[in-house]
Amino acid sequence: MEMKLPPGVKWLLIINTVFFVLQSFLGGWLESALGLVPAKVLSLEIWRLFTYQFLHGSFIHILFNMLSLWMFGKEIEWSWGAKEFLKFYFTCVLGAGMLNCAVQPFSTVTAIGASGGLYGILVAFAMMFPDTQIYLYAIFPMKAKYFVILIGALEFFASSHGTPSLIARYAHLGGMLTGYLYLKSFEFRSVWTRLLYKISDLFISQAAPQPKPRKEIRPRAKKEDLVKEVDRILEKVLKHGAESLTEQERDVMRRYSATKH
Repeated sequence: MEMKLPPGVKWLLIINTVFFVLQSFLGGWLESALGLVPAKVLSLEIWRLFTYQFLHGSFIHILFNMLSLWMFGKEIEWSWGAKEFLKFYFTCVLGAGMLNCAVQPFSTVTAIGASGGLYGILVAFAMMFPDTQIYLYAIFPMKAKYFVILIGALEFFASSHGTPSLIARYAHLGGMLTGYLYLKSFEFRSVWTRLLYKISDLFISQAAPQPKPRKEIRPRAKKEDLVKEVDRILEKVLKHGAESLTEQERDVMRRYSATKH
């Protein structure tokens, strides 16, 4: 069984690697021009909210970030498809950068790295596959849902400690929060959609004195049925690849992600 690297993750790996190589030749110029500096973003250098993600401070920094992207990102992209995956990832990057700037708007410290987007991916992975085993520090087994809660708690306490740090803790928290709200928004949209259906049904029933039996709107699948459908879709991905999924199957995976806490 051949498991190809999905295109979104593949190109993110390539682009980040290219930028890291360029950093080694251009010294600190790229960090100065593209890094996330809240004070400069406040001066309308808005592009920094996006470009900072492609820069890394050391080989270990990019190694662990790209390893995390490969490990968790490919699972998400296989389920959602490249377009939805990249939209989610870049939204988390922007959310991470915006929170970092909002908390310390006049800071001149440069933040770089893909961690904001990756922390969002961790949240998505935990919501989609909550019982999957993850090894903390490659030693301690832990379910994905507890792993993300632990990571989030550590980042929160580290950010509230008050000690200056070169690590963009607020960006990490921003990526996690953005990822969670993004996925939960699908559930909120579903609630509003059902409400609109009920309102439209009310007007239709009043307008038609002798309404004919109409085709019922398909109710939202029960949790047990949704889990079975998700299992079927994941098995299909493993056998035939993510490109075999239909738009309806991708929507099922997004809705399933939104129901996980």
